[in-house]
Amino acid sequence: MNKKIIIVILFFSNFLYSQNNDLNAILINYSYQLPIEELSDKFSNNSAIGINFLKKNKKNFFYGMKASFIFGGSIQDSTIFNNINTELGYVIDGNGTYANIILLQEGFSSNAYIGYALHKKENSLNGIYLSFGLGILQHRINIETKNQYIPQLSSEYKKGYDQLTNGLSTHYNIDYMIIDDKNKFKIFTGINYNLAFTKNRRTYDFSTTNISENQIRFDQLLGIHFGIIIPINRRNNEEFHYF
Repeated sequence: MNKKIIIVILFFSNFLYSQNNDLNAILINYSYQLPIEELSDKFSNNSAIGINFLKKNKKNFFYGMKASFIFGGSIQDSTIFNNINTELGYVIDGNGTYANIILLQEGFSSNAYIGYALHKKENSLNGIYLSFGLGILQHRINIETKNQYIPQLSSEYKKGYDQLTNGLSTHYNIDYMIIDDKNKFKIFTGINYNLAFTKNRRTYDFSTTNISENQIRFDQLLGIHFGIIIPINRRNNEEFHYF
């Protein structure tokens, strides 16, 4: 009886793990991104670290979800603190000295996507992966004061300057994946393009001392990325023979 149970378990294990050309994987990547048009007036080039779950079937269709943390882009607008600056362009802290303030872009993007993979060989996972996704893009100005006492830039007042912006995002991706089971060599690289329809979510803009514009922005990001692939299923093509 026990021998029969073991044979059944081994049979189904072999069936589950012997699927050709399918893939479940986690992808981790770094992106270097260029803002385009409207967004380039606000931020310089940025970086992003992303994590991605992908599931592909034997017919080469795949789907998944991804999320990325955006950081590092410098701020193009030098007039943000004009209403609290001195004539020399400095902000004075609560101790009467020049404050050291760092302004950087911060944000995130997340989306669900579907796609199709193109392979040169029928049973190979290597190839070009084309995908389209829908999700959210958010960005803001990160005002880093390094724990200095600056009353005019308290945590609440920062919200009047950070220009928090978000909205619906479309995501287009072209990847080339190299998944070599023999050498355990699993990497990918590609290009990504985001077009997002966003709005400033702050009611009042302290830098202009006006109510924030409630207009739709067309935020675009073009990036190049590379990363590693961590399969979470394995294929076992061994044959079992029982007598």
